[in-house]
Amino acid sequence: MRTYKKIPAPLFASLLVVSAAGVGVAGATTVHQPSSTAAAHATKKAPPKVVKVAFRGVYKGTLALEWSAAGGKATAVNGTGTGTYLGASKLVGLSGSAPASNTCDPMTGTGYLLGGGSKLMLTIITNSSQACAAGQSAPTSVSVKGLAKVTSGIGKWKGATGNLKFTGSFSIKDTTAGSKETDTFSATLTGVLVIRK
Repeated sequence: MRTYKKIPAPLFASLLVVSAAGVGVAGATTVHQPSSTAAAHATKKAPPKVVKVAFRGVYKGTLALEWSAAGGKATAVNGTGTGTYLGASKLVGLSGSAPASNTCDPMTGTGYLLGGGSKLMLTIITNSSQACAAGQSAPTSVSVKGLAKVTSGIGKWKGATGNLKFTGSFSIKDTTAGSKETDTFSATLTGVLVIRK
C-alpha cells in the first residue's frame, strides 16, 4: 500500500507637486507668501476611496502531476470559468505542492486569475490551507480547502487586497516515482476584497 508523498495544490500611490513663485516689480523684489488657507488646500490630500467587492469565481480544468521519490509536483494547472469583474476567465497555477500522508496536510502554491483585462495574483496561506486524501493509497480523490491571499491586481482589481476562501477537488491515479499524469480539478473561490482608489 502506497502512502502519498506530495499532493500538489492548485497590487495606488499619488504624487502632489506644489510650487510658489515670487513676482518681480521694477526697483524692488517682492515675494508673495501663500496664505495659510491656500497652503492648507495645497497640501491636503483627499483620502483614498475604499470599495468592498464580494468576489466569487468557479473554475474547472486540468492538473498535470509528476511524481518522484520525494513526492509530487504540479507542472501545470490550467482552468477556465467565471469570476467577479473578470467575466469569462482563466485560473493558472504557477507552483504548488503539499506534503502528503493518508490524512490531511498543509498546502503551498501561487497562481493567478485572468480575464476581461483584469488580473488577481494569489498566494496560498499555508497555515490556513490543507489537502485531504480520501483513501490511503492511489487511486483516490483529494479535497482541498483554505485561504489564498490577494497579493496584487490590475485592471478593475487594481489596488485590491484581501483573502479568498477556496474549496476544490481532484483525483490522483498513481504515486509511483517517475510517473506522470493529468487529472481534472474543480475549484470555487469566494470572499470580500477591498479596492483602494
